[in-house]
Amino acid sequence: MWRKTTFAVLCRANKGTIRCSPNQRCVSPLFRAFLFATLCLLPAWTGVQAAKIGGDVPPRLKKAVGCLVKADFVRRYDLDYLRLKVGDWTWVRYQVGSIPEIGDTPGAFNIVVYSPDGRNGMLLFAEPDANGGFNAIVNAYRLHRYGSKWSADYGNGGYVVYEAIGKFVTELSHRSRYRIQIAPGGNECKAEASEGE
Repeated sequence: MWRKTTFAVLCRANKGTIRCSPNQRCVSPLFRAFLFATLCLLPAWTGVQAAKIGGDVPPRLKKAVGCLVKADFVRRYDLDYLRLKVGDWTWVRYQVGSIPEIGDTPGAFNIVVYSPDGRNGMLLFAEPDANGGFNAIVNAYRLHRYGSKWSADYGNGGYVVYEAIGKFVTELSHRSRYRIQIAPGGNECKAEASEGE
């Protein structure tokens, strides 16, 4: 009964310009336009951004992520917070250099690692060394997405720093993202000692 009613409505919507049989699906131009508009606007309504996907993961980014993952405090606290573990695949974005309004760190790799659902993230820091490796920095910020904007908490600093980090991560969310496997780096990696170690 429902199928026949739907069939009748769709055929009536086409005003007889297309012959419909019970075995064919007829869709009016108005309904097609509605579907097209819905698919185009859905990312804006849900806060999901049509992000550019980068090509191959840049080798320095891969090495920086590997050095972060090698650090015990990153695995134990930051990845655990995101419900990620070694071997998982995740999305990351990054920027090299100082974060506006935060401080002067010209060579630092600022790397956002996203949770599987894309609603949370961690901003992690890797400092390049003279030997081609990276030093994992103990400081990190928890990130939370609200619509198309990001906010930060948990890391060093206070409200002003969190606001600057949120603005930075929101702007970064419009740049290319990379799919990367969470795997520890090698001997070229170092880490600051976390408290209690």
